[in-house]
Amino acid sequence: MELYPLKFTPKLVEKVWGGHWLAEHLGRKASNEGELLGESWETFSGSTVTNGSLAGRKLGDLYQENGPALAGEIARKYPQFPLLVKFIDARENLSVQVHPNDALAQKLENYRFGKSEMWYIVQAEAGARILYGLSDKATSLEQIGAAFKSEAILPFLKSVPVQAGDIVYLPSGTVHALCEGIVVYELQQESDITYRLYDWGRQGREMHYEKGLQAINLEARNLTISHPTPAAQGSVTLVECPYFSCELLEISDQLERPANNQSFTLLTTLSGAGRIVSPTNSFSPETLGAGDSLLISASLPYLLKADQPLRILAGQAR
Repeated sequence: MELYPLKFTPKLVEKVWGGHWLAEHLGRKASNEGELLGESWETFSGSTVTNGSLAGRKLGDLYQENGPALAGEIARKYPQFPLLVKFIDARENLSVQVHPNDALAQKLENYRFGKSEMWYIVQAEAGARILYGLSDKATSLEQIGAAFKSEAILPFLKSVPVQAGDIVYLPSGTVHALCEGIVVYELQQESDITYRLYDWGRQGREMHYEKGLQAINLEARNLTISHPTPAAQGSVTLVECPYFSCELLEISDQLERPANNQSFTLLTTLSGAGRIVSPTNSFSPETLGAGDSLLISASLPYLLKADQPLRILAGQAR
């Protein structure tokens, strides 16, 4: 397989709680004017390549056919593409929810992955908060289940203020909700299994109390939010967990990255403009702008050049 940075067509997802940020800031155009976009899936197994000789191919198929070349050593661990990158625009509160771990996802849904995830807070209105884990009042699953069914759950959840640049790690089993006025970049296991437990009075959306209670980790409480920042030119690790890692890259001039033979890298540009070029002339330059996402194969070294200061998130599988 010819190795070069792969670009993809985003998958746009309408949500009742979505808004217009994705269209206004990233140029994600809804199929119907006025449609409320909640999510833009940037990179996942169903992504279609848009550039180069592999244009039109699905990422999942390329991974199946060329796992070691594309993904390095991580291909031995994951027979199928393991990660998903998305942007989420929460114009209104998302449901209070929980995701299963791998074992429970396989048991209840016959699906290979549960869902651990992380958020990088891209934008947050003044006073924005999230629900993040259980409060000290939550002592048993029976108590929590009764509170959800009576819609009296909020005292049992921890409400936490957030601001742009905050990092929120959400291991499977963590009860949580992304609340209004927040835009996030999300890096997660490639799973869309969500057990909805409370929906702020909305009507007509299914609740998943039985499965959700099985998924809840009672120890997921007193979780902390971090706010790491790199130097004006450099990188900082945001999250390392059993399934993925994520770095924030700040590039005022240029930054060279060696091949990483352990995993592919998913680059997502948050702001700025520039190019990704080959230090060995093995691929043609690709432009970078806000919202651009690329996959870098494991054996591919690359050089990021800034025309305007670049802020990029780099995710890898583990």
